[in-house]
Amino acid sequence: MSTPAPEPSGLVRGFGLLEAAALNMSNMVGVGPFITIPLIIAAMGGPQCMLGWVAGVVLAMCDGLVWSELAAAMPGTGGTYFYFSETFRRTRWGSLLPFLFIWQFILSGPLEIATGLIGFAQYTGYFWPGMGVWGSRLVSMGAGVLAV
Repeated sequence: MSTPAPEPSGLVRGFGLLEAAALNMSNMVGVGPFITIPLIIAAMGGPQCMLGWVAGVVLAMCDGLVWSELAAAMPGTGGTYFYFSETFRRTRWGSLLPFLFIWQFILSGPLEIATGLIGFAQYTGYFWPGMGVWGSRLVSMGAGVLAV
């Protein structure tokens, strides 16, 4: 009689379709839709604004499939930096593109986090209407410090 294989006791290193789509959409879109949804609905005046969401889902799925193909073709750690360095390592300027990617991320990464905190500050006004602008800003700055 054979014994069953033991269940993994730790975290599983892998993504399913739902996790990959959620991660990809959060990286591509961020908090922007949550800030602009009321503006889009007001400007378009109805349910046709959902067409933009459907197009965004299709685009996110295509982007996720591209990244999954890259990960299957070139397994390794480092994400975009790894893919750039593997793809361009035999060229004359092979280390320039990965280097520039890291530098642009050093500049854009904090800006992406800042947009999330701006959206957080705007949404705290809905929960505590009497807080005012500076109160919601202080709450979002506290959330940023807590996250760091």
